[in-house]
Amino acid sequence: MFYKELDNGKYRYYEKFYDEREQKWKQVTVTLKSKSRVSQAEAKRRLARKIDKVLTAPTKEELKRQKIEEMSFGQLLTEWETIRGGEIKPSSFKSEMKCLRFFMEVVGDLRLSDYTTQLIQAYLMSLDIQNSTRKNRKIYLNGIFGYAEKVGYISESPVKSVVIPKQKADYEKLKKAKEHFISKEELSSVLSYCETHNKDRRYALAMEFIFLTGLRFAEFIGVRYQDVDFENHLLKIDHTIDYVAHKYDDRVLQTTKTVGSVRTIVLSERCLEIIDYFQQNCLDKDFIFVTGQGNIMRQPLLYKFIKDICDTVLGEGRAYNIHMLRHSHISLLAELGVPIKAIMERVGHRDESITLRIYSHVTENVQDELKEKLNQIRL
Repeated sequence: MFYKELDNGKYRYYEKFYDEREQKWKQVTVTLKSKSRVSQAEAKRRLARKIDKVLTAPTKEELKRQKIEEMSFGQLLTEWETIRGGEIKPSSFKSEMKCLRFFMEVVGDLRLSDYTTQLIQAYLMSLDIQNSTRKNRKIYLNGIFGYAEKVGYISESPVKSVVIPKQKADYEKLKKAKEHFISKEELSSVLSYCETHNKDRRYALAMEFIFLTGLRFAEFIGVRYQDVDFENHLLKIDHTIDYVAHKYDDRVLQTTKTVGSVRTIVLSERCLEIIDYFQQNCLDKDFIFVTGQGNIMRQPLLYKFIKDICDTVLGEGRAYNIHMLRHSHISLLAELGVPIKAIMERVGHRDESITLRIYSHVTENVQDELKEKLNQIRL
C-alpha cells in the first residue's frame, strides 16, 4: 500500500492486486484525512474490503453469460422481430411473427436453454395442420433458433435435429389432390350458369381471368391499366397488393412473392376482352379488378362466390377455391404440351418441384391421347 497527499490536504491510499479471473492487475483507492498509523490501518481495512468486493463480484463476461443463460424466448423474439422486420415483406413478417407467438403461447416462454429437440418435435407433430404447413412452421423456428446459435445465446439450435416425417400418399389424399383442379369444360359450365342465372359478372370474369393467366390472388387484384400493354398483348407483373398487413382499399403495393415472380406474360384475346369490360364499366382509374362498388376484390368474398357456384354446378365435396384456378391453369398448359420451363416463367415459379407437383396432374384428355398413341404401337 502507498499513499499520496492531495491538494486539499487529504491523503489517498492505493493498493494494487492481481485479478486471476481476468488475468490483469487492478487498483483500488480510498481517501482519508490523515496519514497517521491509525488512518493507515483503517485504509488497509477499507482497501481489503474493496479488493474482496472486486474479486467476488461477477466479471463482465460472467454477467453477460448470466444474462444469456436467463434469456427467454420472448426476449429473443423481440430481438428477432427487429431483424426480420427489415428482411421480409410486411405480410410475410406478420404471418411469421404470428406463428412464433403461437409457439410461445403453447410451449411456454421458457429460457432458451430449456427448449429441446424433443419439445419442439412434439409441438410440431401436435398441430392439426397439413404437412407442408408443418414444414413452414419448422422453417420459422429454425430461423429464430438459428439466429440464437449464431450470436451465442445457445450452443446449438434444438430445431436442427427435428424431423418432419414424410407422409405416405394414400388413396384419399391422391383423390383429394386430383379434385384440386377444374377443367376448361367445367369452368365453361360454371360461367354459363353465372350468365343465365344473373350472377355477379365481375366475380365471374375474375374467375375466368385467373384461370386464363394463373395469377396469384394478390397479383390479380394488383393489376392496373398501366401494367397492360394492349398493343402487344402483354401484362407486366412486378407487384402485389398487401392485404395482410394493410386494408384492401389502402392499396399498399409490395414486391411480388419472390424475385422469380416478377415477369411479363402474354394475354389471350379473351383476357383483353375481360379487361375491356372492366374498362368500359370503369369504377377505378388505376386498378382493373374492382367490385361494383369500386372496391378492391376481397379474397373471402371471391372465394365464397367460387365455392357456392361450383358446388351448385359441379357438385359438392371438392376443394373449390381461388388457388385452384391457378393450379388448373398450369394443368391446362401441361395438357397443351407447353414445356415445364415456359410454364414456370409464366406463373412465376422459381422452384421446379412446385410446378412438377401440379404438372404431374394428367387430365382425362391427355390420358385419351396417350391411349391412342399406345394403341398405335405394334411389335
